[in-house]
Amino acid sequence: MSNVITVPAGEAATIRVFAVNRPVDTIRADLAHMPVSDLARDLLGDPHLNTASTEIFPAADLAGVGLASYLSEGYAVSENDLTPDRAKLDALEGYILLLFSDSFAGAAATLKPGSDVALIGSYAEFRPGYSSGSLTADSAMPYTGVPGVVPMAPAKGAAGSIMVVIAIAILIVLGLWWLLT
Repeated sequence: MSNVITVPAGEAATIRVFAVNRPVDTIRADLAHMPVSDLARDLLGDPHLNTASTEIFPAADLAGVGLASYLSEGYAVSENDLTPDRAKLDALEGYILLLFSDSFAGAAATLKPGSDVALIGSYAEFRPGYSSGSLTADSAMPYTGVPGVVPMAPAKGAAGSIMVVIAIAILIVLGLWWLLT
């Protein structure tokens, strides 16, 4: 039985963590002859999904760090979001697949992955809000430049051509001097 995963339109900064349920040797062999993005599309059952940013890696690569810490430190996932699943994330074995929101380009989507992957959880990346504020300095106001100043015309490039000719002439003179001595 396959799970259906619904991705809402406009989703951003969400990471979906999947456990890959194929044997480690099979995944290793698949990765040896196909790009990660192709394997991800195969595992997720969607041949048209943009999986350029998807990660597939063995859980053993995170030995001593743990998947929860990797998500927290590498992707700024909130510790509060990870706490309920920390033990489950850190206990994963075999291969792990990380699917990012940019795979959907803001469009709504429905994934129907087969039994080769199991969704462990979805986690929001921290994205700081920012405001540019208003510019209040007098120099930031329009039309505040110095009146009557005309910018200089750009150089025509003649000086560069003359330097090339001089350099060639010097090389010719040095070459002839070397031949004659």
